[in-house]
Amino acid sequence: MDTRKEMIVIQGVIKTCKVALCEYNREMYSWNVWYNDGRFSIYRYDEVEKLTNPKVLNPVEYRISRNGKEFFNIEEIYVFNGREEEYWHICFKKEIQGDYFRRDLSIDKSILSQGNEANKFEYMKQIAELSDLRNDRTGDKLLVKKYEKISFISPYVALSHYLNPANYKIKKENYTPIFPFGCNNSQYTAVKKAMENQISVIQGPPGTGKTQTILNIIANILMDGKTVQIVSGNNSATENVYEKLSFPEYNMGFIAARLGNSENKKRFIEQQSIDYPDFSSWRVHTDILALQRKIHEDSVKLRTVFDKQERLAALRQELSQMLIEQEYFNQYVQEKNIYIAKIKFRKKISSKKWIELWQEWQMAVEEKQKISLWIKLKSLFMYGIGDWKFYKQDITNVITIFQVMYYYARKEELTSEILEIETYLKNTDQNLLNNLCSESMLVLKNQIAKRYGNNTERRIFTEDDLWKNSEEVLAEYPVVLSTTFSARNSLNSKIIYDYLIMDEASQVDIATGVLALSCARNVVIVGDTKQLPNVVPNDIKNRADAIFNNFKIDEGYRYTKSFLQSVLEIIPNVTQTMLREHYRCHPKIINFCNQKFYHGELLIMTEDHGEEDVLSVVKTVVGNHARDHYSQRQIDVIKNEIIPQRNLDLQKTGIITPYRNQMEALCNEILDTDIATVHKFQGREKENIIISTVDDEISDFVDDPYLLNVAVSRAKKRLILVVTGNEQTRERNITDLVAYIQYNNFEVTDSKIYSIFDYLYKQYTEARKLYLKNHPKVSKYDSENLMYSLIEDILAENKYASLDVVCHFPLNKLIRSSELLSDEERRYVAQSGTHVDFLIYSRLGKKPILAIEVDGYEYHQAESKQAFRDSKKNHIFELYKIPLLRFCTNGSGEKQQIIEKLEEVMG
Repeated sequence: MDTRKEMIVIQGVIKTCKVALCEYNREMYSWNVWYNDGRFSIYRYDEVEKLTNPKVLNPVEYRISRNGKEFFNIEEIYVFNGREEEYWHICFKKEIQGDYFRRDLSIDKSILSQGNEANKFEYMKQIAELSDLRNDRTGDKLLVKKYEKISFISPYVALSHYLNPANYKIKKENYTPIFPFGCNNSQYTAVKKAMENQISVIQGPPGTGKTQTILNIIANILMDGKTVQIVSGNNSATENVYEKLSFPEYNMGFIAARLGNSENKKRFIEQQSIDYPDFSSWRVHTDILALQRKIHEDSVKLRTVFDKQERLAALRQELSQMLIEQEYFNQYVQEKNIYIAKIKFRKKISSKKWIELWQEWQMAVEEKQKISLWIKLKSLFMYGIGDWKFYKQDITNVITIFQVMYYYARKEELTSEILEIETYLKNTDQNLLNNLCSESMLVLKNQIAKRYGNNTERRIFTEDDLWKNSEEVLAEYPVVLSTTFSARNSLNSKIIYDYLIMDEASQVDIATGVLALSCARNVVIVGDTKQLPNVVPNDIKNRADAIFNNFKIDEGYRYTKSFLQSVLEIIPNVTQTMLREHYRCHPKIINFCNQKFYHGELLIMTEDHGEEDVLSVVKTVVGNHARDHYSQRQIDVIKNEIIPQRNLDLQKTGIITPYRNQMEALCNEILDTDIATVHKFQGREKENIIISTVDDEISDFVDDPYLLNVAVSRAKKRLILVVTGNEQTRERNITDLVAYIQYNNFEVTDSKIYSIFDYLYKQYTEARKLYLKNHPKVSKYDSENLMYSLIEDILAENKYASLDVVCHFPLNKLIRSSELLSDEERRYVAQSGTHVDFLIYSRLGKKPILAIEVDGYEYHQAESKQAFRDSKKNHIFELYKIPLLRFCTNGSGEKQQIIEKLEEVMG
């Protein structure tokens, strides 16, 4: 009997290998069966199934195991369909065969057998050809060799969702994590989500505790008895994790194997120890469940404390920024010779009420109404202004007084709330977080001790064991450290880890990232889309684009994207957490990055104690000093002026430059100082950072936003920027940083316009939106609301992160010097009702970027009074070089026009 073509099942038992012949007797409606041992039996019709025409499967596409043991050396697979069961006939090497009930087998079918996934994987293989990483001995390209060895990918690994994102579903398990390494609000959320979802992304801006978060995720994986591989583009990030695990207070380095490339493996084999820690002190003899309940209770209490800490940080940030703006507003009041009268109040007025009062008077002015007796009576009874002489002042003066009083009131409110929260936190159990950490560490160490049982001596592995006995190695070392490139080869390539944590994923290319995702069920991707991505040379980019164009796949798979960015685009519903609490830099330093790159989402937990020289700009004399990415003039300034004059401790100082040539020249002239390119300095920090920009005309390379974000955020206490004194031809990120430093240092600049009072007018804008909601609208108000929403949508894009918008900004608070204006234009600007509908500005230097006017069709027709005023306003904006766009309420295409104008203005 040919067992490949026939399957015999008798009375529910597979008998194929014991049967010589099986025939159906039509007359008797029975089966005649002759066995190999000479026996003959007759069976009823329903007692026998003789199955033929099996489905032939490609064994490369399947992974099969039974009772937890995987089948190897499979050569052929035949599947027979019975009346109620499915049966598998498997042929192994050396002519070994086996028959199995489908229900007794665990079967994974490779996703590479499916057209869509196979197509994308083929694209990855072709992209891998672009890598020039080679075997020193044979010259073979290493990355593509790794791809050639992959013939099977389980549908249960994280890669399956990357190649087929339609199948990805967010898990909704509720997990209670532990935190032996400490935490804050966003870290708590990040760890919880990582344990609840098959794929999760953690955005870790500079100084937000990324490594601490990774350590806590590892702790929870170990609590669940699972395995994890931690990878990054280089060894430094994973070494950081290993070092912290090995700290004496934790003493957990023994659970981790530093593997990856052959050199690391050899070192691991040589440095193995037979000794375990003393587990007797690790074991908990109290009720472990009660301790875990206590951890949960402390976590709940801490969330309230974390919320208060976040609120406190936000308030301090708000107060700091408001005080700077208030100082500029006071300058405005002095320059305009506005007399701030002493007002008698019958009641204390909140900042919100001052905004409402200002709104009331402003609307009256804009609608050409007089300040009526009703408004005055309302001001008396609602706001307590009882001095009738106050109402006889010029209305511009009155509104300015309301604004001054708003600043005072808001300052008092912020100070009061800060004090209230500080008192609350002072009276809260200071040991709450310490208790959570120590309790978490107890249960973690107890779990680790249970994992190793009563072992006294550790098994010593050979290099062959890493391949042949990978499961045993992983049982002994549940934490494996590797580079992303070597993720599949740390142990046997068939090993599937429970978790993979990919650090610095913004520097990983997609072809290498795919390799790592192929060897783990769950993945946590950690990085920052605002920091340096993987560098793709132009020639590689062009070749990669040519390959991409041959495949009909999503744009997110394009090779020029970092793996982090690719995952975010391919799986838009992926669970994502941003670590918001920043602990490294002085508030004035990191707030540049916060405003410029992170939409103001960071919570700055460091404090500003009024330190001097936190930020400074040093400009070289005008001239062409840069040669071949090297500037001796900037080196001389750093060596002979900055270091000696500012008494910098060189051991605590880092010098960063975008160019290797400048770095090498600096190293030759300045000793005992940490000097590197920005790319090499990522992941490091110093108390003082000097940035040498080199260029006479700032280039796109030096002005790269990722580069600048990394460079600035390396400085903990002091940032010194060295730039050319040459005038730049267009707006740049570097010029934004210069403007930010000048604004925060109150440096007087020769400008014909004021800095935008954004704090004041953002509050006014919100109040105006609320006012328009609660009052009958006319057409111009509808168009105003629509335009504001449209501008907000545009500015929500990452490339406009450093821009913001206010509405109804008065020209008299924008135009600083009226020397360019005619007498008629001066009078027009001075009027309280003269404003620009919307003003888009830079948050960093508070400079106007683009003005937008919405012209109601009825009010702005040619030859009308409003058209004449429009013409006057156009001329004023032209004189002061502030771009202005006008839109009719019956027009179209506003979004595209605004975007195009912003692109033009910002270069």
